[in-house]
Amino acid sequence: MFIGGLNWDTTDESLRNYFSQFGKVDACTIMRDAAGRSRCFAFLTFEDPASVNAVMVREHFLDGKIIDPKRAIPRQEHQRATKLFIGGLPGSVTSESMRDFFSQFGKVIDSTVMLDRETGRSKGFGFVSFEDTDVTPFLGFGKLEIDGKLVSRGQVLSRHHADWWMNLPD
Repeated sequence: MFIGGLNWDTTDESLRNYFSQFGKVDACTIMRDAAGRSRCFAFLTFEDPASVNAVMVREHFLDGKIIDPKRAIPRQEHQRATKLFIGGLPGSVTSESMRDFFSQFGKVIDSTVMLDRETGRSKGFGFVSFEDTDVTPFLGFGKLEIDGKLVSRGQVLSRHHADWWMNLPD
């Protein structure tokens, strides 16, 4: 779990003691800066993952502060792409029309058609980000046609991958 909003004075031990009422705490680490000062958040794991559910159903108060526990997303899940590269876009497609089109596949949280900096014209590709991290089924759909033109799509695997696409020469 991610535990935010900690008091500067909260220790690993006091955090572990507090959360042990919900189940056996496997690991508990308050994150600290280079000088050893608390960054006021921590990561905590329970021996039994079901203990997380018990934590999530109520408000928590520790060392004089309301704290904010959240389910931590495992790194491999967090890095899964929610963003799709869309190529072969006709010049008539805008970020808004692309958002409207792709909303049929799930909740779109961002839609961007890449534009030439000098002319303001579409570069013919863009990105769509979905709220649902599992966009894999979308990749298997048949042909997609936007404004009369077939478009290609692929999952963006990382921030570096997205930067590479965005910095293609005009």
